[in-house]
Amino acid sequence: MVVLGVVGIVVAGVIAGLTGPAGAEEGDCIKVVSASVTDADVEKIECSSAEAAFKVAAKLDSSADSCPDGDYAEYSDSGGRRSNGFKLCLMLNAAEGDCFKEESSIAAAKTTKVTCDSSASYKVGKVVTGRADENECESGDTVTVYSQPATTICLTQA
Repeated sequence: MVVLGVVGIVVAGVIAGLTGPAGAEEGDCIKVVSASVTDADVEKIECSSAEAAFKVAAKLDSSADSCPDGDYAEYSDSGGRRSNGFKLCLMLNAAEGDCFKEESSIAAAKTTKVTCDSSASYKVGKVVTGRADENECESGDTVTVYSQPATTICLTQA
């Protein structure tokens, strides 16, 4: 199973308010503005926006909690003295035909939703809801699998 670069990066940051990640709930969408190994700038955004690359699959009550099984990207806020913070488990906000760009540097990777042109790294070939099974995709596809909600996304090189 191959995973997009941003998947698996654990980032920490403190952004409060209802429009920030602290106000995000399951089903809300997230735009990654910037990412590094130790920090990220993310915004809660309308899922219909072209910039909504990720959807919150699970919101955990502590930054130390583990996301469900799957290829989730993670956003963590460690909280403060009186809080255990929170963690967002993020899945690609993908529909068939969408394209994503994977930007890599030595320090981190960032995945964004883009127009399907020469800048795209991957194109979504198929989204299977209700099943988390990498065998749903064709040989040679890049596969992302999420257990909650059960979803398989098949990506081809763009």
